[in-house]
Amino acid sequence: MKKLTVESIRELFPRLDVRRYGKNQIICYQGDKPQYVFFVLKGHIKYYDIDDDGDENILHIVGPQNIFPMLYAFGVSSEIGAFYAAIDAVEVITIPLHDFHRVIETDIKFSNALTRWFLTEIEQLVFRINSFEKTDSRSKIMHALKYLSVNYGQPTGTWQRIDFATTQQFLADFTGLTRETVSTIMNELEKANTVRFGKGHHLEVSNSKLDKIK
Repeated sequence: MKKLTVESIRELFPRLDVRRYGKNQIICYQGDKPQYVFFVLKGHIKYYDIDDDGDENILHIVGPQNIFPMLYAFGVSSEIGAFYAAIDAVEVITIPLHDFHRVIETDIKFSNALTRWFLTEIEQLVFRINSFEKTDSRSKIMHALKYLSVNYGQPTGTWQRIDFATTQQFLADFTGLTRETVSTIMNELEKANTVRFGKGHHLEVSNSKLDKIK
């Protein structure tokens, strides 16, 4: 099972509260020590830090049917290491932290599901790390597009449509490249029929081009 289900969460944790966040609204700040674990019902969340120049560096994305903050929830870290903010309209379930710890210690089925989910997250992060090692900007962009399309996209004919608006600035923050570099490469990819932009900056990527990326 890749993703946790809403039904299993509601069954295991009856004391739930639903919170809603607007686009770009910060959900957790770096250094926070929340008393909740968050389960995403709707929308997408970016996990990012800010460098010395004031630029965002997106480290990870959390989509529907996933939990965060991951390391803090499992007690690996004593506080949240970076920021969590809504990419689009977000709805989350808040699970009291002590209830979460109690259930993972007593419910083996849920613990196993969490382990499988955690391993899937690790696999995604390994792909992300590998993409950062690419020396040329075009390869970094292509790997970023594959990551977003595979994990946060839906098939639309021969194209894969990313679920949320993907601006050039977002891709710059996601790849560590300058916005100018991203703009140049995306224009080239659009002319090569590798990408196309739909309504509301929803990016679509050619499946045949994605299949060539290892």
